[in-house]
Amino acid sequence: MSFNFRLIAAKNIYKSLSKIPLPWRERIVKAIDDLAYNPYRGEKLWREFIGKRKIRVWPYRIIYSVDEKRKIVYILDVGHRQGVYK
Repeated sequence: MSFNFRLIAAKNIYKSLSKIPLPWRERIVKAIDDLAYNPYRGEKLWREFIGKRKIRVWPYRIIYSVDEKRKIVYILDVGHRQGVYK
C-alpha cells in the first residue's frame, strides 16, 4: 500500500511523545500514520489556528497542517487537550 501524503514531524514531537504513557502513545502514532492516507479527517481549527487541523486521541490532540500541492502533512504538535493549544 502506498502513501498518498508524506509525513513530516516538528522536532518537538518526539519529546512530546516521550512524555505520554505508552498505551496512548501507540494510539497517537497510529493516528499520525493514518494521516498519510487521509489527511482531511481531522477537524479544522480557527482563530489563531486557521489553516491547521486537529485529531482527537482522547485526552490528547494532534495538531497538523496539510500542504496539498506538495502532498505533505506537517505534524506540528502533540499534547494533552488542556495544553496543546497554548
